[in-house]
Amino acid sequence: MDFDWEEIGKILSYLIPVAVFIVFNVLFRKQREQKRRLAVVKSLLSEIDQNQKLMEAFLLRWQYKKFKTGNWKRNKDKMDYIDQGLRATLASTYEIAEGFNKEIEAAKQHKSVSYLAAIRVDKLREPLAKSRQGLEEWYALNKDRKKPPGEESASPS
Repeated sequence: MDFDWEEIGKILSYLIPVAVFIVFNVLFRKQREQKRRLAVVKSLLSEIDQNQKLMEAFLLRWQYKKFKTGNWKRNKDKMDYIDQGLRATLASTYEIAEGFNKEIEAAKQHKSVSYLAAIRVDKLREPLAKSRQGLEEWYALNKDRKKPPGEESASPS
């Protein structure tokens, strides 16, 4: 049996880079997932900061600015790595914010400040603080990890 080494070399020159790429992807997938999780938590913290500022501004002077909820809407179904209690706190916080957004939208449509006067945004103060605290604690525990919790390789005893 006679091998055509030149043909085998051509095939291997295509297969080796593909194999290296696949191995690289498998090795770094978990690390990328942990970075994505950290980025999601940071974006939620930023959104909560903005909402706290909006709430304080609203208490001083009524305004038609809505609360930020985009990061939560985008990521709420993908946050199974966050404690159930914190997810419930976040869900109720953003539910309250969405309710206020609907009221603000109604006030805007009616062009009536009296609608804004009825909105009790101070109800968000405690839920925002709890959400912030929970997310900050999660971030502090996970920021130095290379792989997602529970997926780190166990060290031999």
